[in-house]
Amino acid sequence: MVIDKSKNFTAEHTAENNQVLSELLQIASKSSALDELLKESLNVLLSLSWLSILPKGGIFLTERDHFGIEYLQLIAEKNLGGPILTLCQRVDYGQCLCGRAAQTKQPVHASSIDKRHETTFEGIEPHGHYNIPILSDNNVLGVLVFYLPDGKKSDEEEVAFFIRAAAILSLIIKLRRNEIELKKVNRELSYEKLALDEHAIVSITNIMGDIVYANDKICKISGYTREELLRKNHRILKSGEHSKQFYTDLWRTIFNGKVWHGGIKNRTKDGNYYWVNATIVPFLYDNGRPYKYVSISTDITAQKNAEETLNQAQVVAKIGNWRLDLKNEDLFWSDQIYKIFGINPNEFEPSYAAFLDTIYPDDINYVVEQYEGSLKGLFPYDIEHRIIRKDNRETRWVHERCVHHRDINGDVIHSDGTVQDITDRKLAQEEIHRLAMTDQLTGLANRNQFTRRFEDSVKLATREKKHLALMVLDLDKFKPVNDTYGHQVGDALLQNVASILKNSCRETDIVARLGGDEFAILLVHPENGNDAGKCAQRIIDDINNPISIAGNNIKIGISIGISFFPEQSIKQDDLFYKADLALYKAKKSGRNAYCIFST
Repeated sequence: MVIDKSKNFTAEHTAENNQVLSELLQIASKSSALDELLKESLNVLLSLSWLSILPKGGIFLTERDHFGIEYLQLIAEKNLGGPILTLCQRVDYGQCLCGRAAQTKQPVHASSIDKRHETTFEGIEPHGHYNIPILSDNNVLGVLVFYLPDGKKSDEEEVAFFIRAAAILSLIIKLRRNEIELKKVNRELSYEKLALDEHAIVSITNIMGDIVYANDKICKISGYTREELLRKNHRILKSGEHSKQFYTDLWRTIFNGKVWHGGIKNRTKDGNYYWVNATIVPFLYDNGRPYKYVSISTDITAQKNAEETLNQAQVVAKIGNWRLDLKNEDLFWSDQIYKIFGINPNEFEPSYAAFLDTIYPDDINYVVEQYEGSLKGLFPYDIEHRIIRKDNRETRWVHERCVHHRDINGDVIHSDGTVQDITDRKLAQEEIHRLAMTDQLTGLANRNQFTRRFEDSVKLATREKKHLALMVLDLDKFKPVNDTYGHQVGDALLQNVASILKNSCRETDIVARLGGDEFAILLVHPENGNDAGKCAQRIIDDINNPISIAGNNIKIGISIGISFFPEQSIKQDDLFYKADLALYKAKKSGRNAYCIFST
């Protein structure tokens, strides 16, 4: 019999890779110092038997100097020694191979490095390098470096594994630095099923499901002796986890002579549970009817526990992962993506078209352009957009990232991505922006917002050849109000004045409190030069009426200075200066009046 060693080798790779990734996730849960965690992670990665690498490497982290310039600093290393530890304490972006990986945010490989290397030292031996950037939301956290035998070519499988490992290192770094933010936990969460022990769990049943053969592995994992299993129906291992329909579909498949694949949760003799990834093969008579079933399984209990931990992490971070196979157009969504989009997975078949149907209408073209551009390699797919949940029609914000995997021709064969609900962060940003741009007492625009909107209005008026009128307003007799009635009454008075100003203007006009009892109004595109005077007089008349606050009828006045764009200036500062001169003139002439600037 000829044994396919390559398949066994691949299976061993997968099992070993998944074991290492599981160990890295366990390291991420520890509370040790970051350098210790990275050293432990490096040792785990260098322990992989199938990698064609030298037993030496290092992990660099991104730091900033006092000028704010980013550079790489060696944090963890194994077997480097000598002058390397001194030369590599600071590596600038773009310098050496690891610096290029940080600069380009792409893996960098070199098959041979010798004395021609830009950073040299006496006795340098020719060798190769893998340099894998450690990324988080397209930000470089560091670089993972492995030394290779001289002349070693880049291996796609090795690079792909290191990229997945770098994603877990990213998690370790972020957790230790207390930089966990919900919109930043946008890393690779695609998780392949763990293929465990190469020694299979084997059982054989007759057509009725009675066990006629059980190997040592099934006895060990189930806790039953072989004698206790033989001649018993396979239901002895039933856990109660799966529905009646689950078993109906399983039996229908194998009874019809088809192979069944899937995960099954079983129960041990002492009442504990374990999961297996099973392949059930029907053995058929010549007429196509089965006469026995052979079940070949692997223990995936650790995988299921890891998946549950990952699911919990996804729930906390409001982030889900997806995979799109472009060859057969299969799309996988994790449970959390269904939750983000408000979709019942039992009533929905994932597809690219169905995904587009969830996007906010105004954002669809943007999302399609970004995705198609990323497929062509024009730019990365790293975007924020709105969706409309299917269950309650609520509009939410999401952050999406994906990595495309290409064949040797550069064509994308599958894509792995994440979707994170960032609505809370967006709302927080909007609130921060509102607070930064709004006067907290009156709710009017503050000086900063007024200045920005004034600048935008000047650009628009210049382009469309329109007019603007700037009004600078100052309350008369406001200080005695504070002195007599106190600041609470004074604040209430300012709020009343703000309401009068807003009601005296159009929605397109900009009303702001510049500070104290000073206000400003920008009349946007007034129909004629008299509009500003009419608006100013209307404000003066309204404010002249007594204002009732806390049982007190308070009477104040207001003085207003006015300048015009573009007749008197096209510069914002100059318009303010001239409006202030007009305000001064209004106050000097007796207050409670408006004055238009004139030379």
